[in-house]
Amino acid sequence: MNPDARLRRALRQVDAPEGFARRVRDQVTREARVRGAVAAPRRRLPWWLTVAATLLAVIGGPLVYREYDARREALAARAQVLVALQIASRELNTVHRTVVRPISDRSQPTRLEPSAKDARP
Repeated sequence: MNPDARLRRALRQVDAPEGFARRVRDQVTREARVRGAVAAPRRRLPWWLTVAATLLAVIGGPLVYREYDARREALAARAQVLVALQIASRELNTVHRTVVRPISDRSQPTRLEPSAKDARP
């Protein structure tokens, strides 16, 4: 027998034996009693609690989103300020190099010429 025929035969639909569903229900019930896991009856929430939860979601949702949006904008502004400070620092360093370093790189300090006023006879 080829593998396809064996697979088809193994996977063919077979009806459950008589009383199978009843035996499964009985066994599940017995196991539930042994474990003490009897399902508790489901209680309905009071209507006012449902209304209160809905109102809280409807009113509180936009407030929470507004807070989230303000925080997101504040973080974006902070990032922009940090970039601006980095650019300013870079530019100040460039100016510092062009102005201060040439003065300090001179080999000999410059001597100021005495003015006529300071000259003594």
